[in-house]
Amino acid sequence: MKSSAAAEVMVSDGTMSCPVPSPAGLPCSKRIPAGWVASEGHGGGHFWVSPEVEAIFDGGHFDASAALAGLPFEGHLPQDCRPGCPKWRERSDR
Repeated sequence: MKSSAAAEVMVSDGTMSCPVPSPAGLPCSKRIPAGWVASEGHGGGHFWVSPEVEAIFDGGHFDASAALAGLPFEGHLPQDCRPGCPKWRERSDR
């Protein structure tokens, strides 16, 4: 992020987090687009999610159809995978 000399407003480089928390205090996982300032926001609505759930969305095992439908679902990170998970694979380290 770089600072604008005129008003000392932070301009996003594409990695600036959305500053608007949910009513429960969860962070919005969307980023402010490069060249925009935080007050300009981002496209679409907010997507509030805990960092732990965001990590599962980013590379974990979960039922995406349930998540997209807004239904309850469970998930885990690959290193926590156990028998019974559709993505379970036998590995030499297990």
